[in-house]
Amino acid sequence: MATYYAIPCPQELRENFSLLIYNFENHSSQPQNQLLIKVANDYTDKIIEVMVLGNSQMLAEESFSAKVLNNVAVVIKTTAHTLIKQVLHKMKNEDMSSLASQIRARKLMLGQNEYISFPVTSPLAAAYRQCFEQIKQGDIQAREPLMRAMLEFSQLANHYFYHESLKPLKLGFVTRKIADLGGVTINKASQAAIKKLVPQLDIQELQAFVDYLEPFFIDVEV
Repeated sequence: MATYYAIPCPQELRENFSLLIYNFENHSSQPQNQLLIKVANDYTDKIIEVMVLGNSQMLAEESFSAKVLNNVAVVIKTTAHTLIKQVLHKMKNEDMSSLASQIRARKLMLGQNEYISFPVTSPLAAAYRQCFEQIKQGDIQAREPLMRAMLEFSQLANHYFYHESLKPLKLGFVTRKIADLGGVTINKASQAAIKKLVPQLDIQELQAFVDYLEPFFIDVEV
């Protein structure tokens, strides 16, 4: 049994990604830059929508915690979209296909349902679930271990969604440095937001977080 963090994939993104894979596999002569940029941007936006903005829906709109989440969402989205355009807009089809392969590696199919996903280590999944159970029972002391789990999870997500996607691309020295800086910026923003956010949450807010987060952790037979 393996645990995945799994985000339902929107229909338009599924269709555009299938078209992109079809074009690459059939060696289309038409440049795929714009389609891949759209897929990468929509892919990024869905991740931000679920992993960052979705949590803000649990909070009062004008609260400090909601503002923290909205601010980090802007930082991540701006950084990622800028980098996607800079890296991909002049690439040849053969140089971009590896990114499509990495996005495909993040796809999880369960029956007819398609997810954007990555594996969660067994210790981290167990830590999350222990925190979930304690918080459901009203134990505010679970806030600290939940924050530690979220910090570790943030780094794991950054690894799979960012670094693993860019690693196979053939980037020049300057572009690679820009890409590395983008990863650092996203990681720092995410870690800082978690450290600001979680200590502010009361037990009712923590319980709302658990209700939101728990369904994204899916156990899969391997």
